[in-house]
Amino acid sequence: MKIFYSLKFAPILLFIGTGVQAQKAVLVTGSNASGASGSVSYSVGQVDFNHKGSGLPMMEGVQQSYEIITLAVNSAVANTEGIKLYPNPFQDFIYLDFPVKDYKDAEIQLFDSSGKLLRTEKIQNSKSEFNFSSLPSAMYLFNIVEKGRSIKSFKIIKK
Repeated sequence: MKIFYSLKFAPILLFIGTGVQAQKAVLVTGSNASGASGSVSYSVGQVDFNHKGSGLPMMEGVQQSYEIITLAVNSAVANTEGIKLYPNPFQDFIYLDFPVKDYKDAEIQLFDSSGKLLRTEKIQNSKSEFNFSSLPSAMYLFNIVEKGRSIKSFKIIKK
């Protein structure tokens, strides 16, 4: 005799005979908010967990969320001697100078510290000036790209 279970009863069958464990929250505050387009319930706090394994001591703790960001650049094998980017740190303007090779077909890419592309500009001359006065004070990645390949990268700091 074969017994078939439908999927809508599967969750009920899974919880029979097993302990149901869930996360609980250590809350600082919470409330309900409503407006013309809907309502929401919110809480401010941290998620708390309690784990009890077979033969293991009971563990309690607070889960901390975090984000890992890797900011990497694959550089092309190229002669990058003589490429100068100055001054660093800078106020409003930064200057790019490469007297050895002509990179007029290249472009610059400016990234923030989280890897978000902020600006792309074509390099017009072997000595170029870039106005970054509208940017806030922070660290940036200044990347020189030619034909889709990274030529050289600089970490720059705006005062």
